[in-house]
Amino acid sequence: MSDLQQVWLVDSERALKRRVRIEVIGKSFALYEQLWRSEAYFFDDLVYLGKQGESHVFGLEDGLKARPKWRLGFKGELPAELVALLPGTKRPLISNIGILIIAFLCLAIVYFAAS
Repeated sequence: MSDLQQVWLVDSERALKRRVRIEVIGKSFALYEQLWRSEAYFFDDLVYLGKQGESHVFGLEDGLKARPKWRLGFKGELPAELVALLPGTKRPLISNIGILIIAFLCLAIVYFAAS
């Protein structure tokens, strides 16, 4: 389905970023390497973890079930055939500039309250 150059995986066993191929099976997917295949996972179990460099990063939703700890990244834009299946990418509520403004306001309040 997707280009091998664009999809990568970091798991807790090897802790190395490696290129994988994603195979869509209805509302689930499996990851493939040369001599390895993951179990099938549902797209509904993924959560968007944010951007890491040029990549959109997803992980499995933490729950009560024993889950492997991994991050799945899509370098560049998300593949068009997966956009409807993947969870939505959300922009942060407060950007870095917003945090700076809030910090300066807090400093001003403390400064003027002390005078």
